[in-house]
Amino acid sequence: MWYVIQTLGGEEERTADMIRKRVPFYYIEDCFIPKRERMKKFHGCWNKVEEILFRGYVFVISDQPRELYQSLRHIPKLTKILGREEGYFVPLNAEEKRLIQRIGNNEHMTPISRIELEEGKCVRVVDGPLKDYLGNVVRLNLHKREVVVRVEFMGREMELKMGIEMVSVKDRSFE
Repeated sequence: MWYVIQTLGGEEERTADMIRKRVPFYYIEDCFIPKRERMKKFHGCWNKVEEILFRGYVFVISDQPRELYQSLRHIPKLTKILGREEGYFVPLNAEEKRLIQRIGNNEHMTPISRIELEEGKCVRVVDGPLKDYLGNVVRLNLHKREVVVRVEFMGREMELKMGIEMVSVKDRSFE
């Protein structure tokens, strides 16, 4: 099962490292922080960078939630184990787990989606994880090369930023 641990923003990597070092390996199958790729301009050149997709959260896969919960109680910097019930915590539901799997690859990295911008700023996704969430786009920022997608996650609506790359511009007014 997949579990979410809330930590301080900016402390995700440190918290994940502590979990990997201090929780016995037989209690966790994986401990990760979903990330996204995006293009960012430095000194006039576009560079691919990685950023945390869910700021303030660390994800753990385990089939022993009670033992994992007891081990996590000894890790500093944890602010909240989400879904806590009856001495342990509740896993992500199937749809939430599917969301993480659909937008990310095996390394839990959300790659850049390639898009075409058609007449009237209509976006067509050529490839990438945005393909499954095009109907959820709430903002398109071509200058920052990202879109904001609204999804239901952990019992609330959440906005995720996803990186984009424009592969061609179609302007039918010049045809």
